[in-house]
Amino acid sequence: MSLLLLIALFAIAWVVLILPKQRELKRHNALVAAIAVGDEVMTGAGIYGTVLSVDGDTVMLSIAPGTEIKLARRAVAAIVPDPSAAADGSDSDDDDGEPA
Repeated sequence: MSLLLLIALFAIAWVVLILPKQRELKRHNALVAAIAVGDEVMTGAGIYGTVLSVDGDTVMLSIAPGTEIKLARRAVAAIVPDPSAAADGSDSDDDDGEPA
């Protein structure tokens, strides 16, 4: 009986702790693989910049005119969505002005 309880606790811990971390790691690996020149990205430190070059495990970002930084590719936390894609009216809100 105690062995069954131990197995059940391990299964619950797996579902609650390990699976979400594996999903997040898989999502981040896909994001890192999708980085391309010209993408606007945000680093883990909150620095926004445009990708100038991708070379193996490093990326070169332009963060201001004349200011470039070299980062580890894995330091990129997110690819910032293109604002023109969000402004094309493809939101799913009703046109009554009130949030859903």
